[in-house]
Amino acid sequence: MGAERFWAAAWVTLFLPALVGLCGAFLPTAAALQLAVAPGWVAWWVLTAGPRLRVWAALWGGALLEWAWGVPPGACVLPLLGLWAGARAFRESMPERPRAVHGLVGGMVAVPALRVWLWLYAVPWVGPEAAGALRPGLSALCAAPAAGALGGCAVFALARACDFLALRPPREEARADAG
Repeated sequence: MGAERFWAAAWVTLFLPALVGLCGAFLPTAAALQLAVAPGWVAWWVLTAGPRLRVWAALWGGALLEWAWGVPPGACVLPLLGLWAGARAFRESMPERPRAVHGLVGGMVAVPALRVWLWLYAVPWVGPEAAGALRPGLSALCAAPAAGALGGCAVFALARACDFLALRPPREEARADAG
């Protein structure tokens, strides 16, 4: 492992717990807002980082979000691994560095879907009564696309502005992964 890859992995490993803690401390407890920020950063790394770091970001970020939100195991890891698999399958047709508009559209779709997914995934694990706290109401489902659009746009714009070159794989490695 080269120095660049080491520091990239260290950055992702240390930044995500800090981000999850900051989201829990400073964002309102509205699930739509928290669903818009932390998973957005993980999605950014899954879409732009090197091949090995992408899967690490999906696993580590998903596990941290599950712990922070108190959801059953796999509730966040599985959708993020799905994003990783989709990004890997469609790598050729995706932009190298997504723009803020990609975060806006992705957040608008992903946040309500993730909100419903967390509830549906929790029902078989803990039962319908215990999973009732995760069930989104009508107002939450109406607010989720707006919060997702705002959060996704802000996260992708900020991540694009402060993108660390160490998180990018060498061009040869990226070509070998795609081919």
